[in-house]
Amino acid sequence: MEHIYDNRYKSNVLETRMKPINLFLILILCAIQCLVPGGLNASQATTAPAAADYAGVLDPSLRSVTRHSLKLDSGEMAYTATAASVTVKDKQAGPIGRIFYIAYTARAADNASRPLTFVFNGGPGAASAYLHLGAMGPRRVLFNPDGTVPPTPARMADNAKSWLAFTDLVFVDPIGTGYSRAIPSDSGQAPATDAARKSMPPDNSSDAADVWGVAEDAETLARFIRTYLTVEERWLSPLFLAGESYGGFRAARLSILLQSQFGIAPSGLVLISPALDFGMLRGDERSLWPWVVLLPSYAAVAAVHGGDHDPAVDKNGFSSRSVPAEAEHFALSGYLSGLASGLFSRDWMDQTRRFTGLGPDVLQRWRGRIPPALYVKQLPADQHRVLSLYDGSIAMIDPNPTRQFAGGDLYLSRLKAPLTAAFNDYVRNSLDFQTDLPYLLLNADVFKAWNWRSGIQGQQGFAEAVADLKQAMTLNPGMHTMIVHGVYDLVTPYFASEIAIRQMDLHPEIRCNIQLKVYRGGHMPYLKSQVLDRLFSDAGRFYQSVP
Repeated sequence: MEHIYDNRYKSNVLETRMKPINLFLILILCAIQCLVPGGLNASQATTAPAAADYAGVLDPSLRSVTRHSLKLDSGEMAYTATAASVTVKDKQAGPIGRIFYIAYTARAADNASRPLTFVFNGGPGAASAYLHLGAMGPRRVLFNPDGTVPPTPARMADNAKSWLAFTDLVFVDPIGTGYSRAIPSDSGQAPATDAARKSMPPDNSSDAADVWGVAEDAETLARFIRTYLTVEERWLSPLFLAGESYGGFRAARLSILLQSQFGIAPSGLVLISPALDFGMLRGDERSLWPWVVLLPSYAAVAAVHGGDHDPAVDKNGFSSRSVPAEAEHFALSGYLSGLASGLFSRDWMDQTRRFTGLGPDVLQRWRGRIPPALYVKQLPADQHRVLSLYDGSIAMIDPNPTRQFAGGDLYLSRLKAPLTAAFNDYVRNSLDFQTDLPYLLLNADVFKAWNWRSGIQGQQGFAEAVADLKQAMTLNPGMHTMIVHGVYDLVTPYFASEIAIRQMDLHPEIRCNIQLKVYRGGHMPYLKSQVLDRLFSDAGRFYQSVP
């Protein structure tokens, strides 16, 4: 799903030898991360599209409920799909915006007691289609087994690995993504004409400033969850939150906000490629953590592409953790001390070269601090290829081989067309939901306008959710957390979550309630078929283990 890499530092780097480098690659994603129904497709209750109450906003009466069936490994499952929107209100009961969602519920006798999972992608600015169409939903877009994008048009199929097998699902598009839009402040006007709707900016950005921020976003989504539980009468269902990339960050923050302000205690969290602490992901030439957490992932990527790495590491695989343990050890010992002291011995240089696969001239010039946008160009430079920041195991033809840094990410860009086309076809032809609003898969305007300050305690620092997650797990000792990463992800490296978990210093009674899974995949690891299978199995066991 789903994340936007901030490459604005590149021009500064070229003008000066080494100005502060903005490392973090905010996802999308993802998200990353399905579709044509696998059985019955008789519409139960579908309303015809009508003029919206507010320009550029979904009509609240537009709601489609359809019935389907899906063949799972355990047998055939009958389920209901609901595509609709919810009007979210502020503390004074004034409308903030309409949030679009697609919910899947099993048609079972004890449905009220079945787990219910709210799913978010990241960005900020990504819709939930990455996880919806890539991993969890009953229909999914088909990718090549290695996660690469096949030629268009997109193809869809039943998803036997849908998480609907063990939980009901609600895929949520935050305001400014998907079909979700802010409600204009002058919303007392008469229903808008088609001409007025078309004159609105597609992102509705002029009215969304109050909800595009760390704290604002969490507050809005918490109110959506409360409204959904009330309308659908699911207050007694075991509640789970699943989020990818920034979606993992928002899920961690929601876990305490829901408890402390809304009386909603989640049973579990699934955080996929999360950005838990931005202080570990962004840095300059004096920073330490951003470079330390990248080193093991660089080692994994170098091994895949046959770089100058440890010959004891198999090119086609790693240990059970899917990464050389030696790289982790060096990252927290010799590599860290070298960065901190500024003294780069011959042994330090040899070890760093061995794990990164880069030559000594590059390492010396950058003092061992290699930005991801540089790394994905340097490692395969002699092949005129560029690697993906979102999955370093994937190499593509470099359209600009003379440039020192990667500009954007080709892999992420290639994902947009099949996911957008598949969603537009699916929502109309399978879910019978009709609207002329554009579906915003990844809205850059949201990221540009994002208020990061509202998530920072004090006047300095970076937004983080580690403290929120620890507080939520301590307040609710029954809440369990599963964190999932791909080892080839250079956007939100798995080692950042590994270190964050260590530093949470959880009480021994609840320490076993958090687990980390690392797969041989990228930022959207489930796009690789083998990882999709493993993630499904691990998630099923996780849901069964939660009381």
